[in-house]
Amino acid sequence: MLYYQRCGAELKSDCAGDFAHPECHTQKCVLYEDSSKQIDVTGGWHDAGDYGRYSVAGATSVADLLLAYENYPKAFDDNVGIPESNNGIPDVLDEARYELEWLLKMQRKDGGVYHKVTCHNFPGEVMPQDETDELIVMPVSTTATGDFAAVMAMASRIYEKTDKAFADKCLKASKKAAEYIDKTPTDTKGYRNPSDVTTGEYEDTCDIDERFWAYAELFKTTGDKAYETAMLKELPKNGYSLGWQGVAGYGAYAYLSAKQAKETKDIKAEAEATAKQIVSYAHSNAYGSSIITSYPWGSNLTIANNGQFLLLMKEALGNADKDTIDKQLNYLFGNNATGYSFLTGYGTLYPEHPHHRPSQATGKTVPGMIVGGPNSGLDDPYVANVLRGTPAAKCYADNSQSYSTNEITIYWNSPVIYLLAGEMNQ
Repeated sequence: MLYYQRCGAELKSDCAGDFAHPECHTQKCVLYEDSSKQIDVTGGWHDAGDYGRYSVAGATSVADLLLAYENYPKAFDDNVGIPESNNGIPDVLDEARYELEWLLKMQRKDGGVYHKVTCHNFPGEVMPQDETDELIVMPVSTTATGDFAAVMAMASRIYEKTDKAFADKCLKASKKAAEYIDKTPTDTKGYRNPSDVTTGEYEDTCDIDERFWAYAELFKTTGDKAYETAMLKELPKNGYSLGWQGVAGYGAYAYLSAKQAKETKDIKAEAEATAKQIVSYAHSNAYGSSIITSYPWGSNLTIANNGQFLLLMKEALGNADKDTIDKQLNYLFGNNATGYSFLTGYGTLYPEHPHHRPSQATGKTVPGMIVGGPNSGLDDPYVANVLRGTPAAKCYADNSQSYSTNEITIYWNSPVIYLLAGEMNQ
């Protein structure tokens, strides 16, 4: 799925089949803050059903892949069927690097990281090469910069054995990003779209968890106690979660799994409390769902992230409720109130009409994509009309117009990759 989402490259039929297409989005992009300047930010993955590329989403998606490989390397081989297959490097690292190379282009000279690159508006139901509107690089955000610092620190230790020069480049970029957030005040407003831009916002009014994660990963990678000191000044107070908006769970895992960590008591207690809550929720639900009230937009991300969190804590703390982890995967693959396997192309009943431009444009469904799942907020006109009054766990529609229940994203797939790698290791 991630290969199918590649931007700026030709997808040839021998790898992409029905979804092959020529290069897309290859032009230089205008800086929103200074339209007289253009920069090269080609590459990376299309984020979701549209063709935007977003730094916070990309960083957390790569983090899931790198963690999966770091903890379960035997789950991955070099023969998935992407252009880099059979090059002596596990394909998961090749694919993750495709996004990392793009993220490196999104870093400004002072270390700050641009929030996203998109057109002013979402495209129609077209293939990527047919979105030809002007591309705009939106301003730097501290959330993007913190996530970037974290994932580059991870990359520097994971690519050390396969490409020392690339690993060193990632570490240098990570440190530079950390220097930027060191001197930048905490942001309580977060990135907001200007009035003339309507694409995904990825708003986040708290950047403490991003700072926490960045310093934790740099400490784990380098052992430099200055990063530990900085991290302990940025302890999140809003719980330990995974996902693009709340990344404290990644930071907690990084610190608890760092060999040099000394001040683990409070972080360990908070992580254990989060794990206990997830297990409690799952055991109170007949389907094992770890969501017990309303189902948010992208509820399948919540389910997948909760399973991943338990697996991460197993690696960091040495214990986990395997039954609850299994139930999160079972939920995603069909044991839920809708009866759908939420992975396109797999199962008895699965989504055939995702909100995903290439699938819509070709009339065929790209396989292997996790859709958003039930959303009791009914946040698009289609489900608002047809699902009013439906129980929360059943608020899902397999319709391409339902972007709030049937869209796909790279960061809904990535935690499922982690979960499956962990299951193979059981």
